[in-house]
Amino acid sequence: MSSISEEKTIVTGRTKPLVAILKYKWIVLLVIISVISFGVPMSVRFGVSSYEAKAIILVSPKFIPNLSSERGMDLGRIQYNFYIKQQINMIKRDDVLEEVLKIPEVQKNWLRDGETIKGAIKRLQMSITAKNRRGTPFIKITLVDKKAKHLDIVLNTIIKVYLKKNKEENLYDSDGRITRLRQRNESLKELINLKRNQRTKISEELGVTTFQGNNLNPYDDILIESTSAFMLSRRKRVEAETHLASLTNSRNGSKTILEILVNEIVANDSILKNYKTKLLDRRTELLAQMEGLTEQHPTYNRAKQEIIKIEKDIERATKKLIKDSKERLLEKSKAEIYQAQRIENLLKNELDKQRTRAKRYSTLYNEALVINKEIARIYIQLDKIQNQIDFLTIESDAPGFVRLDTSATLSVKSGKRKQIIIIIIIVAFGLGIGIAIFLDLLDRRIRTPGEVHKLLGFPPIAWLLENNPDVEQLASDYLRRMALALERDWHVHDTDYFVLTAVKPGAGTTKLTLQLAHILTELGVRTLALEMNAFKKDSRYTEGTTSTQGLSTLLNTNSSLAPELLIVPANGKLPDRLPIGETQSRHLKTHGKLLNILKQLKRHYDLIIIDTPPLLLSADAELLGKLAGGVLLVVEAEATMPGELKRAASLLERLNPPVVGAVLNRVKVFRGGGYFADLIEEYKTGSKKKPNWIKRLLWK
Repeated sequence: MSSISEEKTIVTGRTKPLVAILKYKWIVLLVIISVISFGVPMSVRFGVSSYEAKAIILVSPKFIPNLSSERGMDLGRIQYNFYIKQQINMIKRDDVLEEVLKIPEVQKNWLRDGETIKGAIKRLQMSITAKNRRGTPFIKITLVDKKAKHLDIVLNTIIKVYLKKNKEENLYDSDGRITRLRQRNESLKELINLKRNQRTKISEELGVTTFQGNNLNPYDDILIESTSAFMLSRRKRVEAETHLASLTNSRNGSKTILEILVNEIVANDSILKNYKTKLLDRRTELLAQMEGLTEQHPTYNRAKQEIIKIEKDIERATKKLIKDSKERLLEKSKAEIYQAQRIENLLKNELDKQRTRAKRYSTLYNEALVINKEIARIYIQLDKIQNQIDFLTIESDAPGFVRLDTSATLSVKSGKRKQIIIIIIIVAFGLGIGIAIFLDLLDRRIRTPGEVHKLLGFPPIAWLLENNPDVEQLASDYLRRMALALERDWHVHDTDYFVLTAVKPGAGTTKLTLQLAHILTELGVRTLALEMNAFKKDSRYTEGTTSTQGLSTLLNTNSSLAPELLIVPANGKLPDRLPIGETQSRHLKTHGKLLNILKQLKRHYDLIIIDTPPLLLSADAELLGKLAGGVLLVVEAEATMPGELKRAASLLERLNPPVVGAVLNRVKVFRGGGYFADLIEEYKTGSKKKPNWIKRLLWK
């Protein structure tokens, strides 16, 4: 959990919107031009100025009667919303507009040359907009056209015809409708009386005054109680039979429950105890008399005979009590069974009778419940009919629910071409920037030291900028800083060998090895650059010599050359170096001599930097990592994926070298606030960069 929380707090510095825009500037430009090219013609088309006439209709939620009546009618919330929608649809209805277009004045102001009535209706429907703001009683009607020719007259005529149609439909044939509604009202009242009489007969037969559908009927309660009593009696009978069977049954030769109970009764019987006590006391007296007498003495024989009689009397009394107790327990158990059976049979007969009566009772009770529902439904119909009668009996000249609030007036509706163009430009730039940022987020390649820190769990010891004349001085400074770090590790921890390996090929490991060795030599540390990359040799190691011999020659089993004889001496910016030499395979064949060769080289050099093949492609890097005191993993920016770095890190974790470090190489520099751009500017000027005006405004 600690590593996860730590990983979340590391700032990678990866997301840079300005860098993304500069990186994908041509795509951003293409998107902006495309959106503007498509949007400007649309703004020309939809931003044209037009004319409109507006009117407002009031739809009251309450029916307003005239002075001759005090009764009104309110529309509920749901009914009111539906009523408003109905009126909005009615304004644009074909029959309403057809009647409008029959008026000569409207034909003169709306019909175009050669246009049919049907076409004029369609155009009128498309030009009319009727809207209601939720929670308000007003419908706003707008008629829009490119020409201002008497639009207010046309719209006022439409509203006039609509209001007339609305009144006709609401109050059409009111007298006839009232008569029919009253007839229906009377028939429903007769039906209610009939249903009530049916319910009364059922109530008299069942002896019930009310019928409730949510509860059980009273007879169901009686039936449930009888069933419960019958089941209880059956359980008692089964318990009694089980008790009798358990009295006489024994398991594995042990005593029966009956014998145990009888023995307990005999042991606790007070009469038998008193009787036995008296006989035993007499037996004790006789034994006292017999003491000291011979068997031939008459008293001895009489006492002995009496003792035998006492023992037989005790045994006979005990057996009699045992027999009587057994018989009494068995008879009691049988009597309980008989009693339980009798009760069970009586309850069963009673339950059968009640079930027969319950069927008839339930049928009538349910029929009464149905009648109750029918009566309630009829009452609802009566209420609706009475409300409709009340509505229609109000005079037809009452103002009603709908009336004109504000007549139509003509106004000019200016076009929104400028606003649309501004919106299109904003959308174009936003879409272009968004696509650039999205593409930048899709690119998962490692770019910043923060990403390396997040993936490995420790920050890189150095990050080196790409080959760029503008940043060459800063890059050299960072390379020198890295060399000083290796020198400190050599002094403090006696690290003699450093292995440089990359995650992938082409990461600049060879150049970095030669540069570090050269800088360390200038710092006074005797340093050798050792090429052990049989995977891909580099010509810089053999520059200045014609010899083809190298490390592979020393590793040959037949070679006895001293390693220092094959070292290419420093020239220019190249340090002392030992090339790999001629080799037929893409991996080293050490023959067990590598460690000895390194020890011989160590006699002449303080520090050896070993250039090895990429860790993910060759096993030589793993082999050399076991020998080295420190391993530096070179990560190429803009070329290494997070998964590749994690796999390389897991390989190094298995080697477990004493020192592990990471170097982010070829970090790309973007101008305009991109990666490391601020740092480069501060390095050149030698002073702190001032924040831009936006930051100064926000963080002043």
